This record gives sequence, structure tokens and C-alpha cells, in this order.
Amino acid sequence: MKARKPLLHLAAFVVAVVVAKIVSAILAGHGVIKAETPMPVILLGTIVGMTYGLLAVGIVLVFRSNRIINFAHGQIGAFGAAFFGVAAVKWHIPYWIAFVLAAIVSAVTAAGAEAGVVRRLRNAPRIVSIVATLGVGQFLVVFASLINSTASGPLYPQPTWLPVFNVGQLRVTPAYSGMLLLSPLFVLAIALFLKRSRFGLAIRAAAANPEAARMSGIFASRMSTLAWAIAGALAAFTAILTAPTQGFVGADSFGPALLLRALTAAVIGRMQSLPIALVSGIGLGILEQILLWNYPQSGLVEVAMFVIILVALLVQRRRTGRDEEKGSWAAVQGLRPIPDRLQRLWTVRALGPVFAVVTIAVLALMPVFISNGQSVTLTGIIAFAIVGLSISVLTGLGGQLTLGQFAVAAIGAVVSYKVATSAGGFPLALLLAGLAAGLVSVVIGLPALRIRGLMLTVTTLGFALATPIWLLAQPWMLGDGKDPGKPVGWPLKGPLDTGREYYYCALVLFTVALVLVWNIRRSGFSRLLVAIRDNEDNARAFAVRASLVKLQGYMVAGFIAGIGGATYGHSLSTISAGSFPASASIDVVVMTVLGGVSTLGGPLLGAAWVLGLPLLDIGNIGLAATKFGALLLVLWKPGGLIQVVAPIRDWIVKFIARRHGIDPDPLYAGEDAGETGATAQGVRISDLRVSESDTAASKRAVVPAGTPLLEARDLRKSFGGVHAVRGVSFEVAAGETVGLIGPNGAGKTTTFELLGGFTKPETGQVFFNGEDISNAGPEGRARRGLIRSFQDAALFPTMTVKQTVMLSLERVRPTSFVMSTLGVTLGERTKERQARALISAMGLDHYRDKAIQELSTGTRRITEIACLVALQPLCLLLDEPSSGVAQRETEALGHLLAELKSELDLTLVIIEHDIPLIMGISDRIIAMADGNIIAEGTPDVVRTDPQVVDAYLGGSITAIERSDVRLAAADR
Repeated sequence: MKARKPLLHLAAFVVAVVVAKIVSAILAGHGVIKAETPMPVILLGTIVGMTYGLLAVGIVLVFRSNRIINFAHGQIGAFGAAFFGVAAVKWHIPYWIAFVLAAIVSAVTAAGAEAGVVRRLRNAPRIVSIVATLGVGQFLVVFASLINSTASGPLYPQPTWLPVFNVGQLRVTPAYSGMLLLSPLFVLAIALFLKRSRFGLAIRAAAANPEAARMSGIFASRMSTLAWAIAGALAAFTAILTAPTQGFVGADSFGPALLLRALTAAVIGRMQSLPIALVSGIGLGILEQILLWNYPQSGLVEVAMFVIILVALLVQRRRTGRDEEKGSWAAVQGLRPIPDRLQRLWTVRALGPVFAVVTIAVLALMPVFISNGQSVTLTGIIAFAIVGLSISVLTGLGGQLTLGQFAVAAIGAVVSYKVATSAGGFPLALLLAGLAAGLVSVVIGLPALRIRGLMLTVTTLGFALATPIWLLAQPWMLGDGKDPGKPVGWPLKGPLDTGREYYYCALVLFTVALVLVWNIRRSGFSRLLVAIRDNEDNARAFAVRASLVKLQGYMVAGFIAGIGGATYGHSLSTISAGSFPASASIDVVVMTVLGGVSTLGGPLLGAAWVLGLPLLDIGNIGLAATKFGALLLVLWKPGGLIQVVAPIRDWIVKFIARRHGIDPDPLYAGEDAGETGATAQGVRISDLRVSESDTAASKRAVVPAGTPLLEARDLRKSFGGVHAVRGVSFEVAAGETVGLIGPNGAGKTTTFELLGGFTKPETGQVFFNGEDISNAGPEGRARRGLIRSFQDAALFPTMTVKQTVMLSLERVRPTSFVMSTLGVTLGERTKERQARALISAMGLDHYRDKAIQELSTGTRRITEIACLVALQPLCLLLDEPSSGVAQRETEALGHLLAELKSELDLTLVIIEHDIPLIMGISDRIIAMADGNIIAEGTPDVVRTDPQVVDAYLGGSITAIERSDVRLAAADR
């Protein structure tokens, strides 16, 4: 079946082409569309599509190895093409020898970029690596122009020994022949290398599971470098054969437009399949040439690419793999959390607001010292900063990388212009601009709800390119350009005609956006966004509605971007499609990352750096604002400029603390000696029940003991040819503790995935408290009281212990999105008080302000248990709770689980490899092997079952007697 997959994909492609041809012919026959398909156009599309397909293959190779999109991929190939031109023309090296040398040069360049840039940023979020590849690309643009300023064109060498022929009016040159004949062979060779060779298998293994590959003796970093080198050679192959066919192609010609076409093909191939990516590229090339032949107007191709991306992502199967960047966002946290005790000092709490007021005051005084024209320039910087604030919400908090935010801002600008000119009310125009941009942001973000990772990057890049080229150019949008007019109407006394007057209007709007983002950052909604960013599955297990929170994030980020776009649009004398280029969407991301994407002030700092430095006209200082300058900065400080000024903030806080007689150093180290006495001693877990709100989801059902609570009926799940779960059925009664045991690969975790809703079964049903919950997601099951823990207890690496426990209170006290944006945080005080009580009772006071990733496994387990108490569950699915816990602490863990069950009236289903522990606390044991249940009964019965002894204990019952750990029956 696996061997037939490529043939099935090829057959599906052929069928799709035939169907498209038939449908287009019918529509053309009725005069609905123009659909001429001359053979020369098809052939040219095939040749051009080979370029897109080859670039897509390189993108897939890199994505599979590092999970990032290499924005320097085209420039790496163009650099090799520039070297080839020098070698073949100036040094007179034979064509094919120079060809190989150029491929090696590009391969070494790509490998150097991976080893010297991407690998250094491996602990940072992928957005930082993507920004770094933009810097690499700009550096290669400059370097390529230095070694060969005429890197392409009619004088560029053509391949030797390849045929030349005509198809109609199309002359197939040797370069075209090379693309047609050599491209499939090149991709086939790469595919065979990856499938058959030792290094190819190692690359695939390292990409699929780096940790497991390292345990097998494979150096994952070296394999990643090798994958980049192959992609670099492939990029050179493409660029060298493309160069003779173009009038002029420099390294910067391999920019966003070409990248979008390659990314579209890669997305169709699910960023995994090389053959599908190549064939998709060919199909896109044919489609492009047909569209250009029948509809020569600009922009239609970009719209088609955007639509194809949306459709491809929406129809692909939902990916259930865990693709979170757990802990990586800690690298860009520009400011360390201030210890809780220091935050109680009024002076410390006032630092942020005071700094913000001083900054606004300085900005308000600027027009006094500058000209009217410079005020207009500063207004543009402020507008970019407002758009950057939207990125700080969507990317900095939500982890969703967008490359189309300035295009979203363009929608706000157009709506504001339309409303202001027709209705004349500027406040109404701003409101509708924000709402329209927010709605657009939600629409283009829909595919990211289904497929995790960088898919929002692809859709937003497509939108960023299609918007200025086609959408804004329409007569009913901006056409050839419009006069946006200046704001009038309440609360203004008249039109703001001068640059200085409008500057103050823009400053007020920036202040409003700043307050809105500040409200979000200090609210529970910020905590929800960060939790989903850090560990979406764990957030869903905590009853967080991940999809809804993401949509709310898209909406509020789009709203802020719309305000920024309206601010920018009204500052111009004329707005047109050229006012919102695709490059601006990328520039505003670079700007925000440079300033500090994780902080409130980062966007303004980045805007001042990127847009302000070139205005100073001091020597070569403007180079620091380029993408190459961005590369150097993120290599030094991944968190941006805010990490440079952070020590000043910390020094001020420590100075204030010492003035109040507090030693801050132990507090920053997590040693809050003054609070030790606050730890509750002898507090019973039952005393910590969280008072529930009136929401239906939070009301805890009462299930009589012995009543069936959880039931699995004929659950089956396969992964490829591996049958992980085969017809598993069992019941768990309320108040019961059921242990699930079995060797590795028995299907225990997959069973938990099916029970928890993280994986859909092929057949079978799951019932909870008499209700069929088979179609409910993890958050829906969690709201009903079925809570699942995870083996790694990773929780939310960048959140503190207090924030994590407060997050777990979402089930009983959900956060209001509207109240969060308005700054109403009354419910937060109640959550904080309850979280403090739980933390104190669990003896976690010393760790309250520590980030989760700084804790030991045992401390994370205790934090997780505090969260489980706060969640008020009916049934807990615990996945190896003793994993990572020292053997001497196992007995204490067993007693704690028994107490949890007794005091909170819980039902427990536990996967555990510690046989003495699970046998001691369980009322009933279910043993699995090879996806089947092989034994079920009391611990004493299952312990001596021959199948269990043979399958799990290696044929010797003494294997379970590795310790004297026993728990009294009363603890069950």
C-alpha cells in the first residue's frame, strides 16, 4: 500500500487536471470564462512550474529538518548562480564542472547558514529563526552583486549537450530542456537518497524524532546541516537553469512572490512529500501561465495562490501531532518576572505606568522641535508601531506567526477612508476599520485552527501579496489612488490639516492601542494565549477552548492592526495599492521582533530602530536597521533590544527593594524566606475545594459510587500499518481506581488519547457519566469533568507556578474576553487568592514565581497535582505519574494519589510502569499487550496471570518484587 501511494497521488493529479479541463471547457463554451489552453502555454507553464516545484522540494527538506521556513532559500540558489556565472564566463571553466562547483558552493552556504545561524537559535521560537533567514538572504543579495553584478540574462551560459526545439511560437532553449529533463531526475535522486541511503534514513529519523535519533547514535544537528546542504544545491540547480531565460534576475528576485508559489506547492504536499511538492509546482506553473494568457491583468495569479493555500489547508486532515515549541519562548522573554513580594510595593508596580507616561510625554513634545514634514514621518513610525502591537498580541502572546499584518492594516485603512468620506464621523470610521480588519484576520487564520505550526505564516504571506497587487487595485477599493482626507467630526473641532496636528491624533490612537494591549497582557486572556502557545494539548486538557481563544486573538490583533492602518492611511496625501506593499508586512514583523515581541514596549522600540535610525543620517548607522543588522542583533539578543535595556529595569527594581529594607537577590532566586511561614501545614486537600461559579460547565456532577462513569466500547486505532488499539472495551465505576499496565507499545497511551479526545478512533465510542462524548474534543470532555494529565508533566514552560494554577481555575471561573480587553480584572483577584491557597497547601511557596521550565520533574508533578485539584474533576486519567520521580518518593506519591481520590471523591485511571505502586493503589488492573486487553481483575489476580507474566514481566513474577513498597488497603 505504501509503495502505491505515489502512484495514487499521480493518478489523483491527472484526474484533477482532466476534470478541471472539462469544467473549464464547458464554462468557456457558455461564455462564463476564458479558458484557452494552447500547447506552448502549457509547455511554458510546465517549465516555469518545474522552478516552483524544485524550490518547493528544497523548502520541504528544510521544514522537515528544522520546522522553519527558510526565507533565504532562493537567495542561496541565486548566490550559487552568481558564482557559476563568474566560474563559467570569467574563469572559462567547462559548463558542467562549473555547475557542480556552484552547487557545492550553494550547499556549503546553506550548511553554513544552518550551522552558524539557525542552530544557534534552536532554543528560540521559530519566528526568530525566520527573521534570521531574512537577514541571511539580504547578506547574500549584497555578496552576490559584488561577485557578479550581471548574474543572469541572454549572455548567461546555456547548458551544453541539451536539445533545442520549437513548439509553436515557444522556443525551447537548452535551459528549458534542462528544466524539463533534469529536474525530475534530480528530485528522484534526492527521494531515493532519503529512502535508501544510510544518511538519508538518518535525516528522516532525525526529522521525525530528534531525541530518539540521538539515543540511536544519530547526530540530529549534523543531519539537519546535511538536509540544508541538499536544499542549497537544489536551489543552485534551479537558479542556474532559470537565469538564462530571464532578462535579468538578481539574488533579490527570489523574494516573497516566488517564495509564495513554492510555498503553495509545499503546502499541497503537506510540507512532507517531495514528489507531490514537485508535481504541485508544475501544476501551479501551468495554472499561472493559463491565467496570464487568458487574463493578463496583474494580481490574479496571487489571488489564485492565496485561494489554493486556503483550500489546501482546509481540506487536509487535522494534524494531531504535538508541534508546540515547548520552552522556546523563554529565549525571547525580554523582562524577567518581578517576584511577587516586590510587586506588592507601590513604587515597583508604578514603574511601568510611569515609564509609559514619560514616553508619551516625550513623544508629545517632539513636534515642538521638528518640522511639519518630520511630524508626518513620525506619524508613519507611530502607525507602524500600532501594527507592531497587534503582532505582539498574536505572535508574542499567541505564538501565531503572521506575515500579512500590514495587509490586514490596509483593510482598516480602506474602510476608514470609505466611512469617513461618506459618513464623516472619524470615531465611527476607526471602529468599523478595526472590526473589518479583525474579521479579515479571523478568516485568514481559519486554516491555522486545523493545522498547527507555521501554516498561518503561509496564508498570511499569500494575503500580503494578493492584497496590494489585486484587491487594493480594484476600482471599488483604491483603484489608482484616493485622497483619504483628514479626520473630522466629534470630538475634533475641525479637520487636522497640518502634519503636527495629525501627529497628535495618531499619538492618541497609539495610546489607546497601548492601553488595550496592556489590558490584555495583565488579564486572564493573556494567560490563555500563552498557555496555548506553550502547550496547546495541556491547555485543552485544562478545559481551555483553544480554537475559540485563537479566533479571539486573531480578532483583537486584527482590530489593532486596522486602527494602525487607518492611522497610517489618513496621514498620507494619497493612498493606493503601493502604500501597502507586501514587503511592509515582513518589515513590521522584523521590527517587532527586533524591539522585543514579548513585551509591551517592544514594537515602539523596534519601530524607532528600523524606521528611525535611517533618518539620523549619521555615517553608516542605517545599516543597523537593515535585515542583515537584524540578523546580527537576534544572534546576540534573540529577545530583541528589550533584552539590552532589561538590566536597567532590574537594577531599578532592586534599588527600590533595598530602599524598603528588602534583599531582592534571594527573591529573584526563588527563596522567599519572608513567606515561609505562610505555607499551610496539615491542610487537608478537601479544604481546598474551589468555590464554583454559576456557569453550567463548572458545576460538579454528583455520581454515586459504583455507578458506571467511564466506558470504552470497541475502540480501534491504527497508524499506518501499526494497529495500536484493537477493539478495547472496559468500564470504570465512580470512585474506582483502575490501573492500566502493559509493556511499551501495548497501546496504553493511545487508549488514553482516545479517552481524552486527543485522537479520534476509527471505530468505537466513549461514554462518560452516561453521555456519548465520542465527538467531543479534549476541552469539551474536560468541562464535563474528564481530565487527562501527561507523562512529561511539561505544563506551560514559560508560565510561573502561580500563573499555571490560575489557568487551571478556568474550568470553574472562565475568563471573559470582553472584560479582559476593557481592563476589568476583578475575577483575577479571586483566582489569585485561590491559587495562592493551593500553592501554599502544596508547599510550593518557594517556587510561586518560578517558571515551570526551571522546576525539577518532582516539583512539576506537585504543581500538576495542585492544578488537578483546582480543576475539580470527576475522573482523572493519569499517564505515568511516577515518571521522573525518585524511587524513594514513590510511596509518598502513592499516598498522595490515594488521598486525592478519597478527599475529592475522584475516579482514577492510571497508566503506570511501577508495578508495586500501581498494584498497591488500584482496585482493579487492566493489562494490555499489542493493542489488546489480555487480563482484567484485582491486582492479585492480574499479577499472577500467565499472559501478563509472559508479556509484561518477562516470564518471571519476581520482576515485580523490585522493592518493598506496599500501600495499605485502607489507602485505596
